Amino acid sequence: MQRLNCEMFPCHCVEQDCSLCFCPFYPCLDQRTGGIERDGSWCCESCCLIHRLDVAEMVMDELTAGRPLTEVWKRFERLL
Repeated sequence: MQRLNCEMFPCHCVEQDCSLCFCPFYPCLDQRTGGIERDGSWCCESCCLIHRLDVAEMVMDELTAGRPLTEVWKRFERLL
């Protein structure tokens, strides 16, 4: 789902899924995502993973099912 009227669209990449406007893993501190530490905070502007349709659906399904965030992260990590 894309929210074309969002003032931040596209916040990361074109064709992104906006179901998770804010990443539940922030700050993941994992440079494999494309994120980096910048000026003392975590910058994930180069990460598009959470906005991929398959990833957003998986994360939403897992969180809705009540899985702990640490377990969902382990599954997310396999996509890196």
